[in-house]
Amino acid sequence: MMHLLFRFILPLLLLFPHAAVAESRPLRILSHDRPPFHFADSQGEVVGICVDVIDIIFEEMGLEYEVIDLKWARVWHKIEKGEGEAAFTTSRKAPREPYLYYPKTDMWRSEFVFFVQQSDIALAPNGSYEEVARSAGKVGIWRGASYDDAFWKTFPYKDGTTTYSPNLKKYDMYNQQLFIVKGPSHAVKMLGRGRVSFFLEDRIAGQYLVNKNNLKGRVVPYEQVVFSKGYPMPFITNSDYPDLKLISEEFERRLIILKNDGRYRAILNRWLNE
Repeated sequence: MMHLLFRFILPLLLLFPHAAVAESRPLRILSHDRPPFHFADSQGEVVGICVDVIDIIFEEMGLEYEVIDLKWARVWHKIEKGEGEAAFTTSRKAPREPYLYYPKTDMWRSEFVFFVQQSDIALAPNGSYEEVARSAGKVGIWRGASYDDAFWKTFPYKDGTTTYSPNLKKYDMYNQQLFIVKGPSHAVKMLGRGRVSFFLEDRIAGQYLVNKNNLKGRVVPYEQVVFSKGYPMPFITNSDYPDLKLISEEFERRLIILKNDGRYRAILNRWLNE
């Protein structure tokens, strides 16, 4: 998807002289499957809540950009190599900090819960980490996702590691109770087919996928929130795009305004009421 937005107003030229004048290529925004926040539609175009947000802000800033749809493992690889300028839905983790400029302001905030087939809900009556672990049921997770500290302590890697690392483990290194999937959409399908017993996902994103896959009533979330965290859109340290740190700061300033003036809520309502 390419958005050509050439509104180079004087304040922007003064703030980002190199990015606005010398740089001819668009900002590359790395995306992965996370409906309804960002995902590729049937035409292959990346759409969603986060895309609508950056549409507004980058248009105001007069910056051209493109969104590149990848698997999360490829997103992280490109972040390490500096092959992009920003990445959707990348939570704050200490091992990631050398590679990213993390803003204080989130694009969205999650509440993670386990999803389960309605017929299997008694496997873990309250949907806690401890109950899910005791059930011995397979848990669908996507490779490279960081989750939270308690998750890795409950489901340690086979080598005994109990902390997240951005250096992705091989499939056969994950806890034997974990079933590694390509992303949230794949995980919901595996749950619907009975290939896994549980799927850990943000409540809004998980329910959106349940509805889209006609699994409403068959697949349900537990009420218990196992963890919550914010998701910013960090900018990539190793990128060679001029003035990127300044651009990231201006982006955050405008995001705060958008969240406070009602436009952000309107975007959320438009997607979540579909």
